[in-house]
Amino acid sequence: MKATLKWSGRVITYLLLIFFALLLYLGVSSRIAGGPPTIFGHEMYVVLSGSMVPTLQVGSVIFDTPHINPVTLKTGEIITFKAPYTQNMLITHRIVQVIHRGNQLLFHTKGDANKVSDFFLVPSQNVVAQYDNFTVPYVGYYLEFVKTKLGMALTLIIPGALLIISQMISLTRSLRKELRAKEVGPNRSEV
Repeated sequence: MKATLKWSGRVITYLLLIFFALLLYLGVSSRIAGGPPTIFGHEMYVVLSGSMVPTLQVGSVIFDTPHINPVTLKTGEIITFKAPYTQNMLITHRIVQVIHRGNQLLFHTKGDANKVSDFFLVPSQNVVAQYDNFTVPYVGYYLEFVKTKLGMALTLIIPGALLIISQMISLTRSLRKELRAKEVGPNRSEV
C-alpha cells in the first residue's frame, strides 16, 4: 500500500511538472513571438468574447490550422480573421456566405450568439486560420494571465516553490529514516 501511494505521488508530481512546464512554454512563447502559441503546427487562440457561445466559451483556447487556402472555405465553417476595420484585432466567427465579386473572394461572417451578421465583409487575404473543432475550456484565462508581468513571475515562482517544498519533504523523511535506523542499531539476535 505504501509503495503504491509513493508511486502514485511521484506520477502526480511529474504530471504536474509537465503540465506547468507546458503552460509556461505556451505563455512565454506567445509573449516572445508576439503571436499565438503553436503546437504541432496548430495555432492557439484565446476566446475573449461571447460572440460564439455556445460553440466557443469565453476563456477557452481554440486550435486553428494556419495558412489555409481561402478558396476551400465553405459556408458554416469557422475562421479566424483580421478585422477589416483594424489589422490588430483578430475575430473568430462562422462563415454565413461566400461571395465572389469579380476577382475578389469575400466572406460574410456572424458570431453564433449574435442576432445579426457582421456589418463588414472579410477579404480572403484577411483570413488567418480555420478552426480545428478542438477547444480546451478555461485554459485561456491562464494564458492571458501569464502574458502579464505578475503572471509570468508567478508562473516561474509557484512551480519552483512547489518543487523546493517537495524536495524538502523528501529530505526530511530520509533524515528521519536514517535517525531511526541509528537509534535501533543493527539487527542482532541473542543466543
